[in-house]
Parts: sequence; C-alpha cells; structure tokens
Amino acid sequence: MEKITIKNISYATVSIYVPDIKFNRTLAPNRVISVDKDTYEELTFDTGFNALVRNHYIQVSGIEEDEAVEKIENVYDNQAIAEMLESKNITAFANFIPTAAPAEKETAVQLAVEMGITHPGFVELIKKYCDRDIIALINMKHQAEE
Repeated sequence: MEKITIKNISYATVSIYVPDIKFNRTLAPNRVISVDKDTYEELTFDTGFNALVRNHYIQVSGIEEDEAVEKIENVYDNQAIAEMLESKNITAFANFIPTAAPAEKETAVQLAVEMGITHPGFVELIKKYCDRDIIALINMKHQAEE
C-alpha cells in the first residue's frame, strides 16, 4: 500500500486529532510520520487537518498534485525570513508579515528571538501582526539562560 508522509515544518508542536477515524498524533518540529493513502484521504475531510496544511504548519508528500490540499500561496521559507531579519530589510518584512500564514508568523517570531532582533521597526511589526512582544521574549530567553 502506498505511504504518504506528513512533516511538521513549523517551530510549534502540532497535534493532529481526528476522532472519527481514531487518529491522534503529536508532531514535534521537523518530525515526520507516514500514513497509508486511505488514512490520508480520511484526514483530508477534517477541517483542522486542512487548516494545518494550508497555513504551512505541516507538509504532505507522496501524493499527486491534484489530490493535495491547497496551500495559501506564499513564497517565504525559513531561510528567506531569516535573510530579511539578518539584513534588516524592513521594507521586505513589512510587505511579508501582514499576509504571512500563521506558521510563517510564528517562524518570524522564533527567528527574531533567536537572533536578538531589537530594531524598533521589526519589533513594532511583529507586535502588530503577530501579537508578540519580542523584547520581552528576548529578556525571558536571557533569564532562562542564566
């Protein structure tokens, strides 16, 4: 039987819970699971599963293009987001963040904290569109490291 892989491509832990088919999996970041095609087809009837795919939390491979759940179109991957933050390209970031998928917004927050981004423009955009205070998160990170 054909196997389909599901990978968590976000920085968050993702739970896929579909009680109708007794399917319950929790995926840590970068974790991959395999399911058979019948199970995948049942999963696609669940709106929560479809939202995870559309919003770039999980990635499905091993299926035909026409069988795939349609994703929100966005050309930004983790590397592109990191490059915007590293180069302090506030214009590109301001164009990206309002229309970013939720997983991409979470990635931007995580990368900003990891990189210690304190530029006021980035801080305000992240606060406005992601509802996160980067300065407070960076301070909590430093306190945890002590």
